[in-house]
Amino acid sequence: MTQPSPTARPDRPRIPNFKRFLITGAVLGFIVGAAISIMGDEVQGYTTTTGALDSGALGTFLGTGLAGVLGIVLDRSGRDQS
Repeated sequence: MTQPSPTARPDRPRIPNFKRFLITGAVLGFIVGAAISIMGDEVQGYTTTTGALDSGALGTFLGTGLAGVLGIVLDRSGRDQS
């Protein structure tokens, strides 16, 4: 007796997890922005903490944006192959 072979399902494209991309980009952006601020020269009128938070916030926006663009690029490249 031969068993019928299971029908092959078409492989679904791998879709990136956008939430993880955005959160990782935000965290890395904050860390990089704060590190640049702390290692940089002292600015008159701002404390180190204020500079780190401001630069960290800017890094968060940039990191989230870059992570979003990367996620979209990976999503589109995965869908083109299917």
